[in-house]
Amino acid sequence: MLKMRAFSVTEITRYLKKIIGADPILNQVLIEGEISNFTLHSSGHAYFSIKDEESKMSCMMFAQYVQLLERIPKNGEKVHLKGAISIYERDGRYQMYAQSMTFVGLGALHIQFEALKKELEQEGLFDQRHKKELPNLPQKIGIITSPTGAAIQDIIAVASRRSNLAELLIFPVRVQGEFSASEIVAAIEFFNNRSPVDLIIISRGGGSIEELWSFNEVEVARAIFKSRIPIISGVGHETDFTIADFVADFRAATPSAAAEIAIKSKTEMELFLNQQLKAMQQTVMRKLEKSRLSLESTSPERLSMKLNHRIESELNAIEHLKNQMVQIMKFKVKTMSVELEHLGSKINALSPLSTMQRGYSIVRKEGKLIKSIDDIKTKEQVEVTLSDGKLKAIIEEILKD
Repeated sequence: MLKMRAFSVTEITRYLKKIIGADPILNQVLIEGEISNFTLHSSGHAYFSIKDEESKMSCMMFAQYVQLLERIPKNGEKVHLKGAISIYERDGRYQMYAQSMTFVGLGALHIQFEALKKELEQEGLFDQRHKKELPNLPQKIGIITSPTGAAIQDIIAVASRRSNLAELLIFPVRVQGEFSASEIVAAIEFFNNRSPVDLIIISRGGGSIEELWSFNEVEVARAIFKSRIPIISGVGHETDFTIADFVADFRAATPSAAAEIAIKSKTEMELFLNQQLKAMQQTVMRKLEKSRLSLESTSPERLSMKLNHRIESELNAIEHLKNQMVQIMKFKVKTMSVELEHLGSKINALSPLSTMQRGYSIVRKEGKLIKSIDDIKTKEQVEVTLSDGKLKAIIEEILKD
């Protein structure tokens, strides 16, 4: 019996590349589809995908061909690409090396986006008169985003850097896929009806028009519009726009920018409080000056009566201003006192014990942490640490993803 030769991955990949390269159709092909995930690298090369209703293909265009484009394409545009199909050896992935691009029109999703945008705009959902004012010093901020995405990490990083004294309440949702829109709507309704906050941030990282489509769904737009709580949208990158951005009370270019807008730094808070105090002082001075002028113009006969009335009025005003100043100082004391508590909560949230309480565990072999199935063999004994104790286990089978 003949022994079959074992080929390396590189040999097979190069063989397939050679076969594809010898095909005259694939060496010069014209493909129609929609642009997706277009990225222009600092080198001048362009990386993107072209897709239709059922398939997607990776593409790249060298800088020399990018310079010949009449303009940079937008995600969702329908184009004709001319070029060659080949295999990128490092990843073993076939892709198109485009040499020219002709614009055909808007893609289906882009057309749907523009139609919905026009419909909701005519209904008045984008009108500035409906926009709610953002609070200057929100004490509770609701965050609607994926618990595992980059957006929440960016928001937490900004909060830590700016010494945030507000409480961050995270409502985890899926930000793309079949059920993501309904989860976002449920999160908005939760903060409005069951756990009121001062401000809501809806956020996710960048992506293609398909990946951001949950934020273009009409049910999400109407939930944002009906919210009694002001909403900041921080979806995608600076160049990404969704229907949620137009309906929200404020649109931030990125998740980090949304956090910067919502969360004041200590310096900004002190500036705001000082401005309030200065405004109060100016109000008192204006009233005193007005009283002085009034007293000078008052006849002796009416002076006693008006003087008593004015003194009583000014005392009341001063008492009111004093109470306001006391409230401001109480707020400053409260915010500083809870800062340590908030920092402790954040540290606790990052603790491995907190992670284990949600159902995760830590596996060790002879005291060393197991990070991969390559670190363990069958029949070996391991120690499994749970939130409330430890287990000793023998590995019977290893299944690789």
